[in-house]
Amino acid sequence: MSVLCRRAGRRDLGALQLLWCQARSYEHKVDAHFDITRDAESVAREHHELILSDPRSGFFVAEERGEVLGYLHAQIETGPLGSLPTRYGEVVDLIVFEGRRREGIARRLLEYCRDWFDGQGVDEFRVTLPVNSEPAHRLFGAEGARPRTVTYLSALRPAPERPEQD
Repeated sequence: MSVLCRRAGRRDLGALQLLWCQARSYEHKVDAHFDITRDAESVAREHHELILSDPRSGFFVAEERGEVLGYLHAQIETGPLGSLPTRYGEVVDLIVFEGRRREGIARRLLEYCRDWFDGQGVDEFRVTLPVNSEPAHRLFGAEGARPRTVTYLSALRPAPERPEQD
């Protein structure tokens, strides 16, 4: 496999958008609570464009023969006031095209990202994972990550019924 990891650029926005849509669809199939708004795709595209120019963000793609296979979005964050570390890396999104999973692409992206984190002077990274995403738990567990906190979600009132989407 001749997969190359590199920083994403504007030319990658179409592939990034397609990957993002695939991931959100997958998440919704696994857990219906992961739903998106009607304008989510356009909002995501604008967000991806902003990320490309943000110096605190790393947006990386894995490609083979010019075809984007996956991406990883990472950020440098500031730790809670008075706590160590004062800065840390955060993996925000890691997505590989469905037909190319389990080929080591996510690991390659994560390795590339770890090098970027190291160059940014941070000593650790964090990632938030959906509870039902076993592949993500396996990947990050195999990379030495361990759960530190758990976030609970509770609706304050029953969700309103939504009209069928087109």
